[in-house]
Amino acid sequence: KAASESHVVIHTADSADDVSSAKAIIAGLNKRTKTTGKPVIYIHTSGTGVLTEDVRGKKGSNTVYNDLDSDQINGLADEQLHRNVDLLVINSAEANPLLKSVIVLPPLIYGIGKGLFNQTSIQLPVLIRAALKRGKVETIGLGESTWNNIHIDDLVDAYIVLFDQLLAAYGPNAEHDAKPSPYLTTGREGYYFTENGRHSWRQLAEKIAEILHKKGIIKSSNVTSFPDNEVEDALWGSASWRGLGSQSNSKAERLRKLGWKPHRANLFDSVEEQVDVLINQTKN
Repeated sequence: KAASESHVVIHTADSADDVSSAKAIIAGLNKRTKTTGKPVIYIHTSGTGVLTEDVRGKKGSNTVYNDLDSDQINGLADEQLHRNVDLLVINSAEANPLLKSVIVLPPLIYGIGKGLFNQTSIQLPVLIRAALKRGKVETIGLGESTWNNIHIDDLVDAYIVLFDQLLAAYGPNAEHDAKPSPYLTTGREGYYFTENGRHSWRQLAEKIAEILHKKGIIKSSNVTSFPDNEVEDALWGSASWRGLGSQSNSKAERLRKLGWKPHRANLFDSVEEQVDVLINQTKN
């Protein structure tokens, strides 16, 4: 119902794998287009988990996905993480030309949020909590596989840039003869990566170990490997392998062409802040 009363829907809360919520949003937006005959905007949040190679800490391929190459992304297997919901969004937009959908794909998110509720992400906190609990820092396998990363504030800026551009092109006050940037694409071409750095899981683990050792929380700054049979209990359940041991490399060209300029502190300079937050949470 809320979607049917809205010109724009930005879906970020547990959105990447929730088929039912995506279906409800699409149904509402389709209803609105039938009622008004005007475009609606759907900004859906997926994630670069859709790109993952399940290499379990080994070095993966040299593939880097570029969002200017939508054919490359559309060639992903339907069985990839998040892909079922991504395809639902894309196919719905193709069926209704007035449904202007875009898919935002964040990588590992770091930094402390400023919202009222959850202020931390998932992957980095999971690694830190495991180290605090086990008294040592470990990786899945050798930790050679790589992911991209983005500061939460730069990610917010990405949504703002995209929102402003979409509203100018398809909003209720859009100029009739407005010509959107050629980089503002929707539907099957509407993928937007949001990276501003790349790390290996070992590099990240070594930084966590350095900080925890400096604070006297762990005895050694050496990084070891999780025993395979302990990974799921120690980390993130069955999601651990793809979320913390896979490879996922992307290049965010499209948003940069639209004016996005990520500039916050890099991942490694932000780890200590996240460590301090989690230590305080543990004490409380």
